[in-house]
Amino acid sequence: MLEMWSSHEFMLECCCEGMHETVAREMADDPAWARTLLRHVGVEEITGYELRRLADNGCCGMILDWKLELRAVPFATARTFIDRHHAHCDAPAAWRFGTSCWNGGTMIGVVTVGNPVARGLCKRGVLEVNRLCIRRDIPRALAGNAASKLYGWSAREAECRGWSHIVTYTRADEDGTSIQAAGWTKEATVRGRGWHSRRRNRSNRNGFIDKVRWGKALRARVTKPDRRPPPNIGMSANIDQVDRWLTIGGRPVDLPFGWRRRCRSMLSSAR
Repeated sequence: MLEMWSSHEFMLECCCEGMHETVAREMADDPAWARTLLRHVGVEEITGYELRRLADNGCCGMILDWKLELRAVPFATARTFIDRHHAHCDAPAAWRFGTSCWNGGTMIGVVTVGNPVARGLCKRGVLEVNRLCIRRDIPRALAGNAASKLYGWSAREAECRGWSHIVTYTRADEDGTSIQAAGWTKEATVRGRGWHSRRRNRSNRNGFIDKVRWGKALRARVTKPDRRPPPNIGMSANIDQVDRWLTIGGRPVDLPFGWRRRCRSMLSSAR
């Protein structure tokens, strides 16, 4: 292995020009053999990433396609990424949680999960994938399965946090293949309408387009707390102590507004 670049392109060093042409032709004809060859020359040890395949860059060239990884991302970074790469929406104003998807050293997508935008869904136990953004300025092979991976992670993370249902929307002219691959089902078709009103000034750039709502039922893991408080929570219990008590697998449960205070009051009265 002679050189590798951030564009996932690479160059092999061979004994002569004829050998280089032979190896390049064989790698193009047999990607599985090419992956074995690159592993043999130590490409995974050099980079620290697991090679998924050798992919076509769309311009008669071969690029290194690493195994996709999910990594934590700050909200500010996710907003900047969405503003730069999303096809038709601006970044959301807030989120509950989210993550990013990486192919080697390249961040190729982010997802943000927050409260439902529709008033009818603003009830206990429902979350919405507000934005899912995949870069379009990179070869399509690098982003293979990235969207479905992010949708699947969003549902699992919402389930671990105690939510019972998760939804998202796509435009009617989108096929939704990635969502279906993640196990989501079509729930309804929403008629396009303007969002701007005299009370609230909103953009109608993407408002008059019909949309499809997708959803997935989750196994809500929030159980009613025991009325007997733990030994370290009594009359002086504070919100942080209640949060540490109400955890699932070491993660704090997302509770509706005001519910933790009522739980604290219940714990104090039981004391």
